[in-house]
Amino acid sequence: MKNKIFCGAYSIFLGKMLETKAETVLTLGMDKKLFHFGESHCLSYAHQSIALAGSYFQIEPRITFGAKAFHFSQNRQNSYKAITATNFKSLPSGSKIFLSYGEIDCRPSEGFISAARKLKKPIEQLVDNTVVGYVRWFFEQNKARHHYLYFINVPAPVYDKMITTELNSELVRTIELFNTALKKHSRQHGFDTIDVHRFTVGHDGF
Repeated sequence: MKNKIFCGAYSIFLGKMLETKAETVLTLGMDKKLFHFGESHCLSYAHQSIALAGSYFQIEPRITFGAKAFHFSQNRQNSYKAITATNFKSLPSGSKIFLSYGEIDCRPSEGFISAARKLKKPIEQLVDNTVVGYVRWFFEQNKARHHYLYFINVPAPVYDKMITTELNSELVRTIELFNTALKKHSRQHGFDTIDVHRFTVGHDGF
């Protein structure tokens, strides 16, 4: 039943996206693609147009449902890596790619916050180790492909009245830790970051 509800909701969502395809894509007549890898958030920009380095591109999603940055930081192979690697290798060499992972890792009910409590480890250590592995995995995948990678950070959260004030504050701090680590380690590997957080954050961190 849970899977049926999930699939039904996505069917409606995707249907609405197809109905409201951006007019700019149709009028510009572009044939250049910019690929967006990520979990469900990569659908947010699907088939929209974007100007980059003087050219227009249409954003084409490559989704890996439920993927966390954590999954790419693991040494062992997993289905998330396998799906993403297959998509990654299928693109023409030198493609431009947005990468959107990390939002699920920063949720209050799963990811860094719950792992830090369970493992009794500093959350700073967990975040940094995860981001190092996450960025390095894409670096290794890209050695033979020479794609242009842009890591998109995690936007500011909406204040959740269903959880405590303390947990909301911990969520804000976790996202800030993740975004800081992502900027640092992506730059060390020669990749760019796109800071969506600064466009969504208010004075209180939400």
